[in-house]
Amino acid sequence: MEDDFYYGELPELPPPVANTAPELVDEDDNPVENPDLELGWLKNETKTVHHDAVEGVEEVSHYETIREYPNGGKDVKKVVDVKAVPAQDAYDEEVAFMRYIKYTAEELAKKKAEKEKQEERQKAVDALPETLAALQSAQTDTDTLMVDQEYRLTLLELGVTPEE
Repeated sequence: MEDDFYYGELPELPPPVANTAPELVDEDDNPVENPDLELGWLKNETKTVHHDAVEGVEEVSHYETIREYPNGGKDVKKVVDVKAVPAQDAYDEEVAFMRYIKYTAEELAKKKAEKEKQEERQKAVDALPETLAALQSAQTDTDTLMVDQEYRLTLLELGVTPEE
């Protein structure tokens, strides 16, 4: 009796799919859990994993009687003694992973200097509205003084005094 019917029990389920997230390792290929991106950076890489050939094995099974009926009928259960393994040729697989590379002391110093420079630029940008307001006020004062000066020169050229 070579059927795939199961009486009373469910077939064995396949294992869950493996985690598909790329592996994360350091420069020495040691696993890394939580990399500090302030002290290093991540680089995408691939590696070749070789899988050996697998020799095929046929399933070996037998049937056990679960229950017999008075009319001669039987409930049977297929019991697998040796699971089938399909034959597979050897192959190579490209596996993606991420490597955590720590910054050198020079790189850390350079990053710190760049960060300080960026903070100074941000302070200047943040101060722009106040600087602009001060410059506009100074320009208004200058314009007022220039108009007054031109007025006085015009009066002087005409020979008129301001009281007239």
